[in-house]
Amino acid sequence: MHPPKAILETVIYADDLNAAERFYHDVFGLEIVRKLAGQFVFFRCGQQMLLIFDPEKSRMADPSNPIPRHGTNGSGHFCFRVDSKTEVDRWRDHFLSLGIEVEHYQRWSNGSYSIYIRDPSGNSVEVGEAGLWNPQ
Repeated sequence: MHPPKAILETVIYADDLNAAERFYHDVFGLEIVRKLAGQFVFFRCGQQMLLIFDPEKSRMADPSNPIPRHGTNGSGHFCFRVDSKTEVDRWRDHFLSLGIEVEHYQRWSNGSYSIYIRDPSGNSVEVGEAGLWNPQ
């Protein structure tokens, strides 16, 4: 077996899906692919999907849905990939122009940069240079 080529989906949870939808669509410009009021909203980000579920609804058994139930408590974390420090800085300026607090600006030991903010549900959202993980 060969290792998988990429992560296809990233999942986070939000108690207020309407606020999450506005945030990821308006702040990041992500395309809404599918949504079901009160249950989930799905976004496309490049070749990956960002799935946002209501944590309580995603844990509830549904005899008509064979997908294993999932969910979590508390905030999560994920990182959007950008190609340069210049892009990280543009995102920082964009967040500040929208009145979004920058929680942290990080210079990593390998010279890469990241910036951290929180979404309306408290999830930690990072925008970081691809070089952080030295992708091939």
